Amino acid sequence: MNINAENNIDVMFVVSPANSQSVYMPFYFLYLAGYLEKHGFRVSIVNPHHKKAEDNINDILLAIDTGNPRFIGLAAFVTDFDAVAALAAEIKKKSSAKILVGNAHPSITPEDFLYEGSPFDIVVRGEGEQTVKELLAGSGKDMELGKIPGIAYFENGAVKITKNRELMDLAECGMPAYHKIDMRWYQRPTKYIIRRLATVGAVIYTGRGCPFNCSFCASNSVWQANDTAPGIPRVRKRPLPQVIEELRILQDTYHFDFFYILDDTFGIKEDDISGFCRAYRDSGLKMLWAAETRVNCIRNDEVIELLKSSGCIQLDFGVETGSPRLLKIINKITTVEQTRRAFELCRKHGLRTFANVLLNLPTENEEDLALTEKLLEEIRPTFTSIGVTQPYPGTDIYKQLNRPISKRDYSKLSRLFPAEEYRLGSHNLNLEKLLFSWLRKYGSVTPFESSLFKAGWKYWKQLMGSKSRWAYARFLTKDILLAPLHYLAYLKLYLLNRVE
Repeated sequence: MNINAENNIDVMFVVSPANSQSVYMPFYFLYLAGYLEKHGFRVSIVNPHHKKAEDNINDILLAIDTGNPRFIGLAAFVTDFDAVAALAAEIKKKSSAKILVGNAHPSITPEDFLYEGSPFDIVVRGEGEQTVKELLAGSGKDMELGKIPGIAYFENGAVKITKNRELMDLAECGMPAYHKIDMRWYQRPTKYIIRRLATVGAVIYTGRGCPFNCSFCASNSVWQANDTAPGIPRVRKRPLPQVIEELRILQDTYHFDFFYILDDTFGIKEDDISGFCRAYRDSGLKMLWAAETRVNCIRNDEVIELLKSSGCIQLDFGVETGSPRLLKIINKITTVEQTRRAFELCRKHGLRTFANVLLNLPTENEEDLALTEKLLEEIRPTFTSIGVTQPYPGTDIYKQLNRPISKRDYSKLSRLFPAEEYRLGSHNLNLEKLLFSWLRKYGSVTPFESSLFKAGWKYWKQLMGSKSRWAYARFLTKDILLAPLHYLAYLKLYLLNRVE
């Protein structure tokens, strides 16, 4: 664990115990810490990795006692609301520091975090870099919070929301503060960075924002609620030299073999794809990579050839559904034909594909499900992920419920065990049983990871030449041997939770 045991820290960012086992670095804190350090503030990130929540909390409280921070920063998403609120309450008992909370959920519904007796002092709405810098520059007691853009706070029995803050120029961000966390935790092989491939990999961003407004996604709600410009927020790109510098650090300093681009949408413009691919190819870096994109961004052979020549080995697509009717309802702004074309191009050129599919879309019926099954048979993804649509706050689907979801019920918004009270489809199929049957049918859970045989020679060459090659060998051996046991455990879970 890295507790950065310095005294009198300006701000200490704390990763929730609910995320202690995550293979994803706390990138929101890494960017914040890098930006704030560049401006002269003392910053630490507390990110323990114990399996037991109480052990993580003990380490967090010890780090707070040692560091004596003026501010403590937390991050929350809907599904970990209870864990973050409980952690904030524990911290409040031990520390007089101001507790900040940010990320998508607080940005969209700050009132969930601000109330009489709340352990949270200030909600940081939207991008946090400039807002937290302004908070740190104040005295902490004499600040006039009402004059600080991009926050919310509780005063005189009411939630106060200040004016929106203009979105920043991403050239100002600087490098993520990787030195503030225990990078060894993230240098282990996992199948969840480039999904379904064993990789020692890191996630990066080349930009922020999305011009689309899918009804199941809250991304644009965050930007719209936290930007001074009206309308759909612009997509901002990081300067390519800055991105390449970050990748060089990941490869040369921390010995990562792979990276994954997790932009809201990578490659909205073909120039963005070609610009990144050429810059990366010219850099001489050797990491292989993958990206999340949209089917309407992959339209011709030239794009695929450029991606492959620069080391891209997989593209992940939000297919969502094979029903043209549902694509229009969820405002996806893609067509089934575009999906067919993108997957055909990837298959033609030997590029792996990962298809995300959603069940429980609004008004979904059995005919829609049949169309999705037909499409999956046609496009033949290397791997298919199945999820259950949930009405997360900030999404258009949530607004269409016409009734608020209580904070007490956020834990029910699970994509693995969907609550019937949040059924959005019009069929009468049991959601849990439908999800489990599709997970089995499309190999999302399987006794043998057959997609490894579709990894390609570049992938295996990368593993054999890696400093982590023996770690890969151990990981793959264990994964292959334990896969049948994991599959049996899944079947037991399915049998215990299904409704006849």
